[in-house]
Amino acid sequence: MAEVESSRAEAESTPGQPTNGSPSGRARAANARPPAAARRAYGQSPPPDPAEALYYEGMAAYQHRNWQQALERFGRLKALQPTRPGLDALLDEVQWFLQLEAAAPEAPAEPAYGAPRGPAQPARRRGGAWRVWGVGLLGVIGVAALLLVALQVGAPGSAARSWQTLLPWNRASERDAQELFNRGQERLTAGDYEGAQEAFRQLLALASDDPQARSGLARAERQQMLAQGYAAAEAAIAEEDWERAAAELAKILAVDPGYADAQARADFVAQRSRLAALYADGSRLYDLGQWAAAIEQFEKIKELDGSYRTEAVNEFLFVCYLNAGQALVEGTGDGQPAADLRALEQAVEYFSRALGIHPRNRMALEVRRLGGLYLEALRTLARDERDEAETRLEALIAEIQASELPGFGQGRIARQLYDLLLADADVALRRGDVPAAIALYSRAQGLPVDDSRRAVEGEALARSFTPTPTPRPTDTPTPAPTPRPRAVVLQGPISARSGPGSAYGIVGQVPAGSELTITGRRADGLWLRVCCLAAAGGEAEGWLPVTAVEVRGDIAALAVVTPAAPPAATRAPAATAASPALACIAGQLRDVKDGAPLARWIVTLEGGGAATSAHTDAAGNYRFTDLAPGSYSVSERLEPDWHAISPNPTVVVLAPAAECVTVDFWNERAGPAPTRPSR
Repeated sequence: MAEVESSRAEAESTPGQPTNGSPSGRARAANARPPAAARRAYGQSPPPDPAEALYYEGMAAYQHRNWQQALERFGRLKALQPTRPGLDALLDEVQWFLQLEAAAPEAPAEPAYGAPRGPAQPARRRGGAWRVWGVGLLGVIGVAALLLVALQVGAPGSAARSWQTLLPWNRASERDAQELFNRGQERLTAGDYEGAQEAFRQLLALASDDPQARSGLARAERQQMLAQGYAAAEAAIAEEDWERAAAELAKILAVDPGYADAQARADFVAQRSRLAALYADGSRLYDLGQWAAAIEQFEKIKELDGSYRTEAVNEFLFVCYLNAGQALVEGTGDGQPAADLRALEQAVEYFSRALGIHPRNRMALEVRRLGGLYLEALRTLARDERDEAETRLEALIAEIQASELPGFGQGRIARQLYDLLLADADVALRRGDVPAAIALYSRAQGLPVDDSRRAVEGEALARSFTPTPTPRPTDTPTPAPTPRPRAVVLQGPISARSGPGSAYGIVGQVPAGSELTITGRRADGLWLRVCCLAAAGGEAEGWLPVTAVEVRGDIAALAVVTPAAPPAATRAPAATAASPALACIAGQLRDVKDGAPLARWIVTLEGGGAATSAHTDAAGNYRFTDLAPGSYSVSERLEPDWHAISPNPTVVVLAPAAECVTVDFWNERAGPAPTRPSR
C-alpha cells in the first residue's frame, strides 16, 4: 500500500502525465516492478527461482491487464524454459489482447505498476458505441482467458494458483489457505500428527483439489501410523513381549525401512527373543534335572550377552555345575576306567566353574577338594598302580565320612573300592594264597557299602581251605624239590621296585611276557618279590604288584618278606619304619572371575627345615610328591595387580598315609570391580 500511495502522490504532483493507455505509459509499465498490492495478490513474496519469478510477475501483470509487461515477462520465461507447459498458449492470449487493445486505443487501462496516476482524460466521443461494445467484449474475453491460462499453466512445484486465487475477491481465502498449509507443516514437523491432519483437512475444505494439501494429509496420516506402531513396539519391549514387538517393528519397516531406529530396535528384539528362548529352555531343563543340557543353554546366554539377567543366570549355573559334577561322580565305578577318568575330570571342571561364581561357598570348596582327591586316585588306577589306588580310595572314603558332605559320591566310591578288593581277594584265593585272600576280604567288609555279604562269604570260604598234610617220606630216595612258582608279566614294561609298594625306588623295567621266579611275598599277597631282573644284570631281585602278573604255581608256602622302610625324602622328615608310604600335595591356581587357570605362577612348599618351589603348568596345576608325614606350608607368589581370595599361605598336615592333599588357590585382579553393563 505504501507503493500505491507513493505513486498516487507522484501523480498529483505532476499533472498531465500520460496514462497507461498512452505509448509512453505502456513503456514505463513494461519496465515497472509490480506494486506490493499486486505481489500480495499472487503470493507473499516473489519466488527465489528466476523462472518462477518471471512467471510470478507475468501473472500479476496479466491479472491487471498490463499486457505489454506480461508479454515481456512471459517472453523472457520462454527463453529460459522453452518447453514449459501452457506457456505458448499464454503468450498467444497476451498477444491477442494486445491486438484488441490496439484496435480500441481509447479504451482506459489500469495504471502501470508504480506509475503515477494523472488526472482523468475525457474520452473521445467518436465511435462511442463501438468503444462501449469493445470494452465489454474485452472484459468477457479477459475473464475467459484468465480461467484458461490458470488451468493450463499451473505445474507441480510452481508458484501457480487455482483460478479462484487469481481473482481479487478471493485474496482473503488464499491467505487462509496459506495459513492452514503453514500450520499443517509446522504441526507435522513438531510431531503433532493429529493437528497436522486437522489443518490439511481444513485446507482441502477450501481447495479440495489442492495436491499439496492431499500430500500433506497423507504424510501426516502415515507418520501417525508409524508413531503409533513404534509406541506399541516400545510398550511390548518394556513388557518383554518379544513376539508382539517384532510384529509391530516389522510393520513399520515394511512401510519405511529408515524410520527412526526401527531397524536397530528390531535387531535388539530379535536378540532378546533368542535370549528369552534360551532362558526358558534352560529353566525347563533345570526343572527336569538335566543339568548338563541346562548348562549348555545358560552358557550360550552368557556368550551372547553377559548382561542378560546376570544374577539369575549365574545362580542357575552355580546349582547346575554342582549337580552335574555330583552326577558324574555318582556315575563312576562301572568297570570302565578310561570313561570314569574322563567323567571325573569333567566333574572337577564343573566344581571349579561353580567356585568361579561363588569362590567362598563352603559346599563348592568341599566338593572341589574331594573331587580332586578322587581324580588323583583314578589317575593312579589308570597307571595300573592298583595297590596305591586302593590306598588312596580308602583314605578318600575316610575324608568323606569326616567332611560336611558325607553323601559325596552316594556310596559309589566305597562300592568301587569294595569291588577292587574282592577281585584281588579272589585272585589270591585262586592262586592258593589263603592269608592274603582273608586279609582282602576282611578289608572289604569294613567299607560303608549296602551289602557286604559277598566279602563275608569269601572270607569264610578262604578259611575253610585247610592245607593237605604232606606224608613223611619213606626210605625211598628224597624227591627233587618242587619248582618255585613263576610270574609272567601281563603288560609292560612295568617298573620293578626295591620294596613292596610304589613308595620304594625303581630298580628296573620288566617288559611284557617276561617270566620271573617268585622268591617271596608281602603279608597280604599284593606284592611279589621276583628274581632275577634282566635289567639289573640278571642278579638283582625286585618287587612287582600281583595284579600285573600271571602267577604260575602255588605261592601260599612262600616266605613272607618284611622289607626295610623306603629311604626318607630329603625335603621332609624321615618316615618311620611303621609308615613307609609317602604322600603328596597338589592343586590348581585359578582366576576367580571366570575360572581360567593361572599358568607359570610360582608355588612354594616349606616344611622339615627345607623349601622348594614349582611353576604351574598351562592348566594351572602344580604338584609336590614324595613327602613324608608332617606339617607343611603351601603358598603362592602373587603376580602384580593380583590379590588372593583363598588363604595364602595354607598349612597342611600330612598323615602317615600315601594320600595326596589338594590345595587350590583362587585369585582376582586388584582394583575396582568392573561395572555391570545395563540391559
